[in-house]
Amino acid sequence: MALDGCATPSQADTGHGGCTSPGVSRDQIQLGMVYPNSGNAESLFGSFRAGVDARLGVANAAGGVRGRKVTYSWQDDESTLQMNLAAASSLVNSGVFAMLESTSVATGSAAYLHSQGIPVVGSSLEEPWTVYDNMFSYSNLLAASGSVSTYGDFIASHGGHRAVIVVSRFVPTSVAFAAELTASLKSVGIPVVATVDATSPINYVNLGKQIKDSGADTLVGSVAGPAFGQSVLAAIGAQAGIKVSLSPAGYDARMLNLFKTVIAGAYFVVDFLPFEADQPAHREFLAAMAQYAPETQPANQQAALAGWISGDIMLRGLQASGDCPTRAGLISALRAVHGYTADGLLTQPIDFRADFGKLTRCLSFVQVSADGRHFTPVDPMPQCGRLISR
Repeated sequence: MALDGCATPSQADTGHGGCTSPGVSRDQIQLGMVYPNSGNAESLFGSFRAGVDARLGVANAAGGVRGRKVTYSWQDDESTLQMNLAAASSLVNSGVFAMLESTSVATGSAAYLHSQGIPVVGSSLEEPWTVYDNMFSYSNLLAASGSVSTYGDFIASHGGHRAVIVVSRFVPTSVAFAAELTASLKSVGIPVVATVDATSPINYVNLGKQIKDSGADTLVGSVAGPAFGQSVLAAIGAQAGIKVSLSPAGYDARMLNLFKTVIAGAYFVVDFLPFEADQPAHREFLAAMAQYAPETQPANQQAALAGWISGDIMLRGLQASGDCPTRAGLISALRAVHGYTADGLLTQPIDFRADFGKLTRCLSFVQVSADGRHFTPVDPMPQCGRLISR
């Protein structure tokens, strides 16, 4: 990966023991991590930490960053805004240098972390990631305004004409993403004829009836993977006549194990090159997971790779920050990075300054095989739409 050439302790400047930034000592950089280890978002983000462990494990085995080992302390935000703020505050008060974060409730602490000048790297599924200049992600899927035509273009090219969107009405991210998907579909002439709720526990009969009564031929999920699978099952039970099913969440082998042929033919969106592309960087990730996070099975989980990439971005910034890194210096160093691809894992190169605040236009799509046992990449890969307003 990008940090394989980091200086070893014998190569590093030994005079950096007097650095004064919080979390930075002579031989260590202490980060913080916030993610949902419990609550309704755990299934979506739970393996993020394992991916970070793998990336930091590789870096530390090679000598760390400028002779310093990179470690972290973590807190569970329990999938709530209030606990997200409490978790972030606790870590900052403990003296961490910067933050890794993957959650659906980063809004809870975003303003606070920005006010404290804390660099944050992680998964972007909320508006603050496109607003605060201390926050960095390899992909932006949600912004306060605007959308991308990519979802609508894909559905139109696969025969969709009228869509029903499934949401979790008590989850702000789900509702906001549904609005973005609606704009994408509208941009290519596909009306959203109904929005239905799939809040747990799901009443399959009622949900299936709502989907069928909508007259839609396309089912689009703005929910976590399991809820999308349950919605597909409800539609099948109601004989709703759905021809195209698409979800931005759920690219996970565990979904195949859980739903099998129920989701056969369904499409999932991936904001990196899927594992089936089998790039050298995929193989490096899987080898690192086996060594540093063997408890995570299967290893090829979307959130785990998000953790790997986020860890790599953080390491890239730390390496560029010099022998005595500062928080402001890390933010500045990362904003200066351009052409970042995570060694070929991303769907498009990133310029962290020019692309700040912009939605990701280029996405990969995979389809569940007829036997429900594997994902198949959909060509061309990736597929790039246009930015649109809403």
